[in-house]
Amino acid sequence: MLEWHLSHTALPMLSHGAQVLGSDTSPVNLFLLGDTYHIEVAVQDGILYRYYPGEIENHRGYAPPLAACGVDGAKVLSVLRRDAERRGVPLSFCLFDERQRKLFDGLFDMEWRFCADDSDYIYKRESLAQLSGKKLHAKKNLVNRFWRLYPDAEYRAITKENIADALAVTERWFEEKAEEGAEADVEELARIRKSAAYWDTLGLFGGVLYVGGAPVAMTIASAVSSQCIDVHFEKAVGAFAAEGAFAAVNQAFAASEAAIPFAYINREEDMGIPGLRQVKEAYRPAFKLDKYYGTVME
Repeated sequence: MLEWHLSHTALPMLSHGAQVLGSDTSPVNLFLLGDTYHIEVAVQDGILYRYYPGEIENHRGYAPPLAACGVDGAKVLSVLRRDAERRGVPLSFCLFDERQRKLFDGLFDMEWRFCADDSDYIYKRESLAQLSGKKLHAKKNLVNRFWRLYPDAEYRAITKENIADALAVTERWFEEKAEEGAEADVEELARIRKSAAYWDTLGLFGGVLYVGGAPVAMTIASAVSSQCIDVHFEKAVGAFAAEGAFAAVNQAFAASEAAIPFAYINREEDMGIPGLRQVKEAYRPAFKLDKYYGTVME
């Protein structure tokens, strides 16, 4: 029997395969978003199981089991069938990418569906670092303009010594949103503060962009796998945001020493927000990682 725990009360830091790219598989997201989505996790025989008791179909059921050395689909399915029976719920799955779906190929009858709002935007790290080519010319111009406007600007990696500066950017960003009359996401603010509190334990890294010695933008990320980074948070404040600070901190992070070992950067989903979708598309993703869901027909 699986022994379940709420993911925000424990750190599910089990490593898994290099091919894993989805933001939902990030141990950091499981920890930070666990209280929002009531995510449950269990570890058995080196496999991390996840359960989402969501109210909407595409975020309800068992997410792909994760392991460093592969998973036996038939064996895992047997475990999950028993657990679903114990819960008294249908055997449902969510957040499976195309490769993960193959784990259960031929083992049950179900029509997989996907919601475009859940698709992660995956970029080649080198592409975001260099911004080369005609399609990214506008972004490169924006970054170059920022550095021309602020020749004393400097990007520094986040450490214990300057984590407070990343939080200062965050606090100011939320203050500005409140002044504009926009609804602030207080849960996101709490997650960023929690990230700072558990910085080393979560294996987070990122950077702060300074102008005149003052922090004006920041980005926070972690490794999803040996090939992919997940960007959790990115903020820029004041006039600097309008003058290219978001693009500048994005490019500086992708070119940073911490990011260089990774082939891909996951900038997560657009949640169906038109403006966010436009911004993510403008960076020309290498591909979108679609995520599928469904309920097994017994």
